[in-house]
Amino acid sequence: MTATVHFGSFDAEAAWRPADLARLPASPAVGGNRGNRCLDQLLAVGCAPGDLLLTAEPMDDGLVEVLAAAGIAPRIVAVPGPEDATVEERLATLGDVGLPQVRGWAAAVYSVRPETSAAVQRLGLVATLPTAEVTARVNSKVWSNDLVRGAGLPGAAVLASTPRQVRRLVEDADGDVVLKDPYGVAGLGALRVTSPRMLDTVVRHLERQAGRGARVELLVQPLFDEALSFSTHIEVGPGAIVRWRGMRHVDNAEFAYRGSGPLSPEQHASLDTPAHREVIAQVGAALAAEGYTGPVCVDGLWLRDGTVVSVLEVNARRSMGLFNLQLDQRAGAVGLSCWLRCRTTPVVAGDALGRLLSALDEADLLFRGDRPGVLPLASGTLTPPRGRLFFAVFASPGAGRAALEAKVGDLLSATRPIRVSSPDS
Repeated sequence: MTATVHFGSFDAEAAWRPADLARLPASPAVGGNRGNRCLDQLLAVGCAPGDLLLTAEPMDDGLVEVLAAAGIAPRIVAVPGPEDATVEERLATLGDVGLPQVRGWAAAVYSVRPETSAAVQRLGLVATLPTAEVTARVNSKVWSNDLVRGAGLPGAAVLASTPRQVRRLVEDADGDVVLKDPYGVAGLGALRVTSPRMLDTVVRHLERQAGRGARVELLVQPLFDEALSFSTHIEVGPGAIVRWRGMRHVDNAEFAYRGSGPLSPEQHASLDTPAHREVIAQVGAALAAEGYTGPVCVDGLWLRDGTVVSVLEVNARRSMGLFNLQLDQRAGAVGLSCWLRCRTTPVVAGDALGRLLSALDEADLLFRGDRPGVLPLASGTLTPPRGRLFFAVFASPGAGRAALEAKVGDLLSATRPIRVSSPDS
């Protein structure tokens, strides 16, 4: 079997987003640029032994050992190049300079960016990739919203192309609404409008940008009364073959990702229906007709009135839910289930991850591949002063997960160094 090279920057939406689009007001992303660059370390969960993972920055040696003990043991190599350059840009420029020889290997990319094809060619990898233009088009929420409206599905939004239209649509709505940037992701680019004052602030922000020549393209969507967020995962292959991969429960907080996990048996029975599968098959066919091949995550909602919004957004790339499915396959082999968690936490400069790994080991909580435990998944995302810890919780179905997750929080607090202020501060 041919080994595989895995790589890809997680800020694909920034590469797809047209430069002349107006932006919603937003706070800085947790973790900053370095934290976002290091998200590519999460790709290790999809690697088989013998695979190669190329990352933007080196992974902590201690974490590499812990992952290997859990059965996740690719070779991990940081790609040299300018700090502000993506992995794809570095590979497209340098090729395999300073890297292991991988010509003829398969390529598994996080997403297709403008430089991805050139990176694959420079490495001599084998891959069937859609064009960056096609990938950008189908990842726009405008594209998926047009699909929803054309199929008469629940959950459609209305597109606003001027600040005035934004104001009118929000004021005419029955209740709070959500404004969505076509290329927003993980809580950035989605804004809940809750008051006239907030609407005034948003409209003024858009008017200033429009006055400088920016285009306004925002989706105005009702704030749904959701009972459950979920994701459906498929693979669109050559020849328009659509392969079903599974469904995940999604935990969000104010649109920001907090985790994924298995649906309960009752939830799964209610959501994984022939009607839902038919809708997802339509999504796959529409993507194939556009020329897209590769992994797809379709976000959906189950509303409190019983309505199932099968297609809220389409993410034509790898996703956290897919990583959770891959981890769950490992868990299932030993009779467990897996939950992928993201925890925002204060981080003091120093070896934050090393302290946590030592504490988990001393408490006999590290997952070693055969019994319940916790497995941190990335080192570079724990950036001071506030970073993100991505970790997997392996537990028996329906039991033990909450307790293990709570222990992680306790250990994070216990291992955080105390800041000592100088007398003059």
